[in-house]
Amino acid sequence: MSSILPALALEESLEITRIYSVNDMLPMDSPLVRHRPFRAPHHTISHAGWVGGGRWRRPGEISLAHRGVLFLDELPEFDSRSLE
Repeated sequence: MSSILPALALEESLEITRIYSVNDMLPMDSPLVRHRPFRAPHHTISHAGWVGGGRWRRPGEISLAHRGVLFLDELPEFDSRSLE
């Protein structure tokens, strides 16, 4: 799905790279994210995993999908608090 979206501009790529860098998710061989993210969290994800936070403050799936695709398979199964 993310391949049908327009290519990332440098500014967009830097935004995504900052988010992934904070979460220690940057690949060692590529210090800059060059493709739009595609995130598909499972419906059993915790609220902190969904929106961010937790004991160690980290971005959640919503932030990790910034400028990309957040695919919610089985949408009604997600926690209503998180969806609101």
